[in-house]
Amino acid sequence: MRVRVVSDEAAYNAACDALWEREAAGSHEVRRATTTGRRDRDDAARRAVLRRSEGRCESPECLLPDLPYRTTTGAPLLEVGHIDNHAAGGRDYPSAMIALCPNCHANKTRGADHDELRERLRVVALRSHQALRGKGRD
Repeated sequence: MRVRVVSDEAAYNAACDALWEREAAGSHEVRRATTTGRRDRDDAARRAVLRRSEGRCESPECLLPDLPYRTTTGAPLLEVGHIDNHAAGGRDYPSAMIALCPNCHANKTRGADHDELRERLRVVALRSHQALRGKGRD
């Protein structure tokens, strides 16, 4: 059995060609109706986590915790994530949330070791929360 090896450039160009054809045919914008109800996220919890992070990625494994990247308003480019997926019932409270740079957030969500990383992040978030809130308080 022969396996055909396709270069990255060839694969990219093939994808672009297919997309170009779909766009020309008018079939590139497919919209799906959704019926699922999303839980509202608490903006106050998100802001609290950003304040706690002091503008740094809270992942202990981050390669650039002192982010050189900024939003259009000049704020650090951080994403607040729920350690346990919010859609699956993850708590919307700062001790269960963490501020991550986009790379670390993607790793927490889709990385090969995301389960182990979530456990490490859970410890970091709880310690940081308790340092500001006190160990006896939630």
